[in-house]
Amino acid sequence: MQLRYARMAQGNFGDDLNVELWPELFPDLAAHHPDAHLYGVGTLLGGSRPEGPKIVLGSGSGYRGAPALDDDWRVYWVRGPRTAQRCGLDPALGLGDGAVLWSGLRRAHAPVPGRIGLMPHHKSYDGANWDAIARDAGLFPIDPRQSPEAVTAALAGCERVLTESLHGAIFADTLGIPWRAVVLARRFNDFKWGDWLDTLGMTLDAAEVDVELLRALPFVKGIGNRLARWTDRGGVDARNHLRPVRAATAGDIARVVDALRGFAADSAKFVVSDPSRRAAQQAAMRERCAQFAKDYGLMFAG
Repeated sequence: MQLRYARMAQGNFGDDLNVELWPELFPDLAAHHPDAHLYGVGTLLGGSRPEGPKIVLGSGSGYRGAPALDDDWRVYWVRGPRTAQRCGLDPALGLGDGAVLWSGLRRAHAPVPGRIGLMPHHKSYDGANWDAIARDAGLFPIDPRQSPEAVTAALAGCERVLTESLHGAIFADTLGIPWRAVVLARRFNDFKWGDWLDTLGMTLDAAEVDVELLRALPFVKGIGNRLARWTDRGGVDARNHLRPVRAATAGDIARVVDALRGFAADSAKFVVSDPSRRAAQQAAMRERCAQFAKDYGLMFAG
């Protein structure tokens, strides 16, 4: 069976987890049904798709339009009820993100006193020197382009975490670490976050900086972004006010550093889900995994 996931040249721990998670749960996955495609962790539903059977274990929608699921698709569960609605599925199939089933997230939370992590989205990380910005704000930088093991170890050493990465929040929450979403760039996807949070009975309360930092910005792109701001292209969900119109200045960076300090100090805004709800969610996913393994004649090590 072929794993379908987003492969980022620079790496992204949430996407890369697919390579570890599914063979761990289904040890003989690669040896059976070579014509079938397994859609697991990630925002993978929508856009063009390969020929052949397609199986969904927890994927979500949010990019590339509304997915069309025909008879080639078999859905065991999706990331949340918003994806289920968009796909025309029973809302009960919106169980949550399959990343929570990874054994690496069973490690103990052993925080360094006073350490607060900052994890930008993997696409934000290249735009500015986030390691230096985090340290200037008194925060511990966590690079999402590292391996799932390295990211998990970094999170486990934090008392709480500010994260622009959805899987930063999912990993932190599964580890029992208080977290808060932070918007550092226009690309922040509210649909994805709401989809996952709905499964835990939580709502999004994101902190947001007032400028997107980029080391460099072509002059023509800056003009285009000014135009997009003026015309409000894409509406309120597009966060046009964060479209950068120039390369970041020292003043811009200082403003973001100050904002991050303030976000980190507001400990009441950090949240973590109910452990009993997390346990019930994982049990429901394991039931669906067991059914998948039975249907396709696979071993299930769950």
